[in-house]
Amino acid sequence: MEKLRVGLIGLGTVGQVVHLPVLAGLKEQFEVVAVCDVSARLVERIADSYQVKGRYTDHAAMLSAERLDVVAVINSDEYHADCAVDALAAGVHVLIEKPVCLSLADLDRIIAARDAAGKIAFVGYMRRFAGAYAAMKARLAAGPAPLHVAVRDIIGPNAFFIGQTAVVEAADDIAPTLIAERQHRAETQVRDALGPVSTEAVSAYRLLCGLGSHDLSAMRGLIGAPQGVIGAGKKSSGRYVAAILDYGSFMATFEMGLDQVGRFDASIEAFTGSERLRIDYDTPFIRHLPTLLTVQSTKGDSLSVAIERPSYRDPYTSEWLHFHDVITAGAPVDTTLEDSAEDLKLFADIIAAFPD
Repeated sequence: MEKLRVGLIGLGTVGQVVHLPVLAGLKEQFEVVAVCDVSARLVERIADSYQVKGRYTDHAAMLSAERLDVVAVINSDEYHADCAVDALAAGVHVLIEKPVCLSLADLDRIIAARDAAGKIAFVGYMRRFAGAYAAMKARLAAGPAPLHVAVRDIIGPNAFFIGQTAVVEAADDIAPTLIAERQHRAETQVRDALGPVSTEAVSAYRLLCGLGSHDLSAMRGLIGAPQGVIGAGKKSSGRYVAAILDYGSFMATFEMGLDQVGRFDASIEAFTGSERLRIDYDTPFIRHLPTLLTVQSTKGDSLSVAIERPSYRDPYTSEWLHFHDVITAGAPVDTTLEDSAEDLKLFADIIAAFPD
């Protein structure tokens, strides 16, 4: 089996809690040979923990000095496009955490870089790699079309789950100028994507790009992209968003929000008339929590409720294994850059549907 040499850009929470442990468990497929983060202290601490020799605070230096097969772009959203473009130009495949970027203009840059390099760009929509997701998709493909779909993601603070189960090293040496630059880049990129909108709309868009991209990507993977947005609204400074999506013969409702309750409430439910199919996701920051598919139907006087747990394998592991197959065996890419464009278009359409 071909082992791929990996460089990671970004050593924040998702890198420490998810990607590095997953890659450490896939020793036959991957070897992390370099890590990069703007925090020098974080680079040293994490590299020491995982015995990684290549240590960088500048991704360009890493790309120049290391012989890499794959770069994982898992740093802050505002830098995804630049890092992905540079990695592709250096001749390596890239896995880009969702959201792939914050604007269609930046996405076009990544697509152009991918096409020029002839390399693979793989977007990390990990919820599509849950075993229960594949089972639900198969059932929907074989059964009648949905009459209605409900998508929900209202979660408590990630720190509630992470603080009880993992130790995350803090990036405690980042210069204030870099923090200010990150904020400016985010503001500029969102304004480029949306035009002149309110501060609440900017907040809602960032939440859609972060939390919402999980749900809406999974929804699109199951039932395709909607024809349009019938209506949408935001409340609580953009921390709660709701939308009604038009699928022609049926509608999908979408609700998303953040609160302080220690519960991860994320689901997609499809109502076909003869069955109700519901997939429930738990926090991705605790690996191996099962993703469940519940199937409800009625025969005669009996209500049947079946709960399926196809696998305890966490979706991130399945994602990385599939990425390996894409590179080494030519498996098709489902989570493409073109696919991720549908998210950015839908986010903008939801924002545009907000009442003035």
